Amino acid sequence: MVKKETQELIEQVQTADREIARDAVSKGVSDAQEQWIEASLIVEALAHEIVNIARTSQTGPKIAAQLSKTAASLEAKPDLH
Repeated sequence: MVKKETQELIEQVQTADREIARDAVSKGVSDAQEQWIEASLIVEALAHEIVNIARTSQTGPKIAAQLSKTAASLEAKPDLH
């Protein structure tokens, strides 16, 4: 029971942290767009920061897997009905 409660608490914290992170990144992207910075340069900067995070947090393989899924999604042809 305690283990389940602990896991639920961890998930709640991660959900809240995920929302904070998304808001912060979204704000940064919006700020860059408001300065008329090209989309490709914003993506380059985001990729650079992702690499830095992966290196400092030693989560490279997990982040690489997430990026692979993202790349596959971007390369897939949209399913238009």
